[in-house]
Amino acid sequence: MSRSIRTGIASAAILGLVLTGCARDSDAPAFDDIEPTMWESMSNADAMAMTAVLPEAMASDAEIIEDMLGGNISDLEIYGSLNESATAIRLGEDEEPIMSFFDDEVYVSMEMMWETVGSLFMAQAPADQVDAFEQMASEFEGKYLDVSEDYNAMSQKIDMSDLLEEMRSAAEEGRADEVTGFNFDELQPDGEYARLDMETEETGWYYATQEMEEGDIMNGQVEKYIAIPTDRETPRLDQIREGDHKMEFFWNDEVDIPERPTEDQLITEEDLMEMAP
Repeated sequence: MSRSIRTGIASAAILGLVLTGCARDSDAPAFDDIEPTMWESMSNADAMAMTAVLPEAMASDAEIIEDMLGGNISDLEIYGSLNESATAIRLGEDEEPIMSFFDDEVYVSMEMMWETVGSLFMAQAPADQVDAFEQMASEFEGKYLDVSEDYNAMSQKIDMSDLLEEMRSAAEEGRADEVTGFNFDELQPDGEYARLDMETEETGWYYATQEMEEGDIMNGQVEKYIAIPTDRETPRLDQIREGDHKMEFFWNDEVDIPERPTEDQLITEEDLMEMAP
């Protein structure tokens, strides 16, 4: 056999392996087959972040947060550790947290406090005190109030591991979870392979609540679906989509771990009383 023929056969064999490997990635597994691995992989992660999610546990704060975001929670991010109690909420990437939770400690930013009570103060204040209130608000910038004693930590505390566990339990019970409001039990078993982001080469498997034809995801024909990167070893949620509402998920090194406010960032109720006009 000539070298050129041998080379041609070897090249064809290698190409066949490459194409077969690509086919394994591009052929989306049935969701029932990948789902147990997905939940296990997410539970084994070190950190997690979610955007545009407003859990039921935050119902009492929902109106305030939505007012701060102009009624659109797409920039809201909940993030933190899955190994320890360190969870925070912020109003956009790289922003400082408006609330943070560490074991039984709860801190609220003065920005959020001012959003809660400042408008009431301003409405009731005589005209000559409005400037004093505005000055007071500027001095609170970047400060936090320890509300641990007043906050009902048992029913309202936010913890990343608890949020993920609620999502997983709800999926196993066939109901919508209290975190995203999504019901994973409604997903069709067959998925579609497509790019996750048109600006990158990263690909994913898409699973929808409706039956899909090839190209439906890319053509915008699907309203309600999830996306998982093409990773059979550690598949994790990348996004959940319901109409125009998109929830994104980030893991491990992509996630900031919250830190407790420093002493110079903390103020007390006595500080508030002293500064109030």
